[in-house]
This record gives sequence, C-alpha cells and structure tokens, in this order.
Amino acid sequence: MTDQPYDGLVYGLNEDLYHRLPGLSSTGAKKILKSPAHYRHYAEQPQETKTEFDLGSAVHSKVLGVGAQIAIYPDGTGPERFEFEGKELDNVLASNGAISTKAARAFEVEKRAEGLIPVKRVTGRVVNIMVESVLANPTVKALLASGDPEVSMFATDPDTGVPLRGRLDWHGPRLVDLKTTAGDASESEFAIQAFRLGYEVQQAHYEHIYHLITGETRPYLFAVVEAHAPYLTAVHVLGSDELTMARRRAREARERYARCVESGEWPGYKTRSGSPIGILQAPVWNVNQFIDEYEGSAA
Repeated sequence: MTDQPYDGLVYGLNEDLYHRLPGLSSTGAKKILKSPAHYRHYAEQPQETKTEFDLGSAVHSKVLGVGAQIAIYPDGTGPERFEFEGKELDNVLASNGAISTKAARAFEVEKRAEGLIPVKRVTGRVVNIMVESVLANPTVKALLASGDPEVSMFATDPDTGVPLRGRLDWHGPRLVDLKTTAGDASESEFAIQAFRLGYEVQQAHYEHIYHLITGETRPYLFAVVEAHAPYLTAVHVLGSDELTMARRRAREARERYARCVESGEWPGYKTRSGSPIGILQAPVWNVNQFIDEYEGSAA
C-alpha cells in the first residue's frame, strides 16, 4: 500500500525517524479501532509534545540506556545555568516554582530541540527512584540480562497487504514492554489500565509483526513501575483468553485499515445495530448497582 524503506528487525534506528515512517503502528491500530476518523486525524495532524509523557519517556531512556535524557530546569539550588537574553541565569522558574517565565519556556524549547526532556528537579529525583525500582526488581533484572533496547520492526501483513511497524522496548529471549503507571502496578489495578489504554492490542500488534519477520512467538511481558511512593515494580503477562481477544482486535484493526485505504472513506463511530442512531445500554457496573439497590433490597 505504501513504500517502506525498512524491512525486518532494525537495530539502532532513531526514534524520531521511526515515528515518521509509514506503516500501521500499534497506536494507529488503537486509533482505528476507536474509529477510522480518529486514525485519519492522528495520521494527518502533527502530534504535539505532551509533558505528561515526559516522566515515562525519561524512565524508559534511563532504564534502557537509549533515548532522550533529562535536563533539569535551573532553580537556584543546583549547578544548572541557562543563558537568556545575554544573561546567565541560575534560576528560570517563577517565584512560586512554576514553569511560566519567558526564560523557562525558552529553556524548554532549547532543550527539546537538543533531544532532551526538560523536567523540574523534583521530577528528576522521581525518575531516578523509579529507575532504581525497575533495575532492582529481580525479574526485570533477569529479563534485561541479554538483548537489545528499542528494536524497530517492519513487515507487510500477507492477508491485507497493510504495511506494519512496531518498536520493541526490549528484544531478548523474552520481549519486554516497560510501562509507567500513575495507578497501582498490582495485577488487578494494572489490568484495568492495560485494557483501558489498549496495551493488549499493542502486544498483539507487535507479536504479529515479530512472527511475520522471524516465524517466532516469544513470551511478551509488561514491566510496570509506579509513579508514586513507594514506586513499586511488578511484571505481568496477558491471560490466554485475553490474548485471544487481543489478537482478534489487532486483526480487525488491520482489516479495517485496509478497507478504509481501498475505499478512501474514514467514517466516525459505528453503532452496534448499524443504524445512524445509537441505543444507550447500561454498563455492567450500573446494572449490578441497580440490582444491589433495588432487587437486593426487595428480597
């Protein structure tokens, strides 16, 4: 469907270049499952840098040893300096510590242009604590004992002709996906976040590409670290039923993408009935709440 300059496993590919290359990515797959219109907007509109991703990106870079490193905003308490309007400043923050001054904004622009992630000092400390938590986890330590970080993958799906791309956090005897969470890293709580954010689709998308390239299906694990005290790290895998569902969803994303490219149409939400008017049905939690409140009390 489009020319792809790379094929197979590619080591050491620049991350910014990777994101500019054609091919259906895991993010694109999740977008098109929401609606083709969401995918088209994602593909056509420049993606602005979101500061809420900075913490996770910084942890990734330090744990994996590749990617953007952090730059601390000069705040008057450390050795950092920044030249602004002909003056060397040891503090670019506002009196309340906010990143709202012209100097702070200039510092951010300059550092991002240099490929760095600008963070406040307290965030830098949190990054270091999270990294230590990840690397001190014996399971993660064993997983990262051999392999390579940030390995890009490119293949063409034989059933749909769709060019695919993915980028593994860690490629070793087991494939590792490093995640940060503002919630809990426990099984029950992280499962909620994983399915809400489509991590299962990401895994199925990556596994499919990897199998097309190598003929293998290696174990795939999520290494999850909390972004709050006590900054615990845990390792999880998808259940077998959940993986079956994920693979079906990933296949639907490829098929939907192929249909949209062929037709040139990228529609919005689709109702369950196919009608232009949807029917609102109570989610399971609301039904259970109703049963508890009314049918349970009647007994």
